[in-house]
Amino acid sequence: MKKSNLVVIVPVLIVLVIVMIIVVNLNKTKTEKKSVINPTEIESVVPTTDSSTVATLTSTNGGKEVALKIDGIPNGTTTIDYELSYSTKQQGFQGVIGTISSEKESVFEKKITLGTCSSGKCVYHEVVGSIKTTLKFNGSYGEKILEKEFTL
Repeated sequence: MKKSNLVVIVPVLIVLVIVMIIVVNLNKTKTEKKSVINPTEIESVVPTTDSSTVATLTSTNGGKEVALKIDGIPNGTTTIDYELSYSTKQQGFQGVIGTISSEKESVFEKKITLGTCSSGKCVYHEVVGSIKTTLKFNGSYGEKILEKEFTL
């Protein structure tokens, strides 16, 4: 090939490669923008309990524990998952989780330690502000949620 042909062909090839890269990137962006979430793909929302289900949280043992009382547990409930989350002075954001078996009970009470215990030694949390409580009732009806904040 002659040198004059190379001078014309090489820049044209470079421009074509650049144009192809731009076109591919534009198509990717358009495809990403077009992706729409189908409502059937969204996780279903868990219904809340009705007003007959009441939860209370009271401080016990000098603030080292709380008593969680649940009144009006929905009929058919087999388990209740609980989560208490709160802020502390020293440890930052903390929480407690657990599961309660509650077959054939309409009222339940449980003492929960605000802290951690291991080998007989406990480190208690000094709660600052409110305690967010989430209760998930599981039973023959499916799932129901009760969320409430308590200030002790």
